[in-house]
Amino acid sequence: MTDAAAQPCAPWESELTSVVVHARGAVCRRLARGVVPADGRVRVRGLPRVLDPLSLRAYVVDGPALRVTGARIAVEAEPLAPEAAPELVRETERLTEERRSTEARRDRQLRRIEEVTALRPVPPPRRRDDPHRRTPVEAWLRLAEFVDERLAELHTGLVELDERLRRVAFELDVAADRLARASTDTPSTPVHTTVCADLSLTETDAGEGSVTGPVDIEIEYRVPGAVWVPSYRLTHRQDEEGGRLVLRASVAQRTGEDWTGVRLGLSTADLHRPTGAPVLRSVRIGRRQPAPAPSGWREPPTGLAGLFAGYDAAGPSPAVTARGLSLVGGAAETAQAPQYAGAAPVAPGAVRSRAAGRPKAPGALPPPAAAAPA
Repeated sequence: MTDAAAQPCAPWESELTSVVVHARGAVCRRLARGVVPADGRVRVRGLPRVLDPLSLRAYVVDGPALRVTGARIAVEAEPLAPEAAPELVRETERLTEERRSTEARRDRQLRRIEEVTALRPVPPPRRRDDPHRRTPVEAWLRLAEFVDERLAELHTGLVELDERLRRVAFELDVAADRLARASTDTPSTPVHTTVCADLSLTETDAGEGSVTGPVDIEIEYRVPGAVWVPSYRLTHRQDEEGGRLVLRASVAQRTGEDWTGVRLGLSTADLHRPTGAPVLRSVRIGRRQPAPAPSGWREPPTGLAGLFAGYDAAGPSPAVTARGLSLVGGAAETAQAPQYAGAAPVAPGAVRSRAAGRPKAPGALPPPAAAAPA
């Protein structure tokens, strides 16, 4: 039994046709054209790596009566060309050898200049008995002219060698940098990944048995890393009533795709914010009626009658007994009555006043009692 997902799909190449740049991100559309195989499974290549997998959409725009029933993202792995890295290595080695040979030629040129500069006229040795001889001035002048001409020629060659050495050194630095970048960005295994879209197409009821000819499929997806900034230019000439307003947009993107020659559109909407159809409120058409005036009475809430049912079921609270008063030997003694929760204490002054039969205010102080005999 063979798994259907493991079978290879028919590869189609795609072309970027339009891009709509939003406030953040962009919506891209690609067009793929080809003949649908018998199993109806097609693989469209050329998609960027940064696309949102959940935003993939596919439609049949032209061709037989087909419809897309499935779409998913797939990644292909292809081996890299083995000649890519060796070419950089050979170029770096060639430039290194050329710089070495140029430096050697420059060193030889410098030694020649030193040799010519060291040329001096040397008179023959004079014996003791020989008379003085005159110096040949013309020979000295000819030697000086020869040295000047030779040095001028050697210095011209030295300038050419310096310029060539500088150019070779620059090319070698560029080649070495390219080789270093190629060695760091290449994965450990020489493979190249490509993002594709696997589509499943089926026939519609109206076009059964008539799937012939090429089919045009449009693929839509969203990518981040794209923004645009508007700029306005107003042109007005003197003694004219109107003017001209021009809107320009600066588009920047880092999606990995080439947007050269692609139809661009601009939108101020945000792709990351969900949007939906607004819910409209009902509208009544008819004669206007005044709003009813609010009244001061309103119906009591439900269950108000049983709000104090628990308090009534508890029964009456126990009576509170005041302190008893007794007189022993002319001195007043009080007996503490039992206290209950919630009962207020009785002031001693009020008890003495009741016992004496002279009611007084609770705040009045009683007269001092006589001392008891020993």
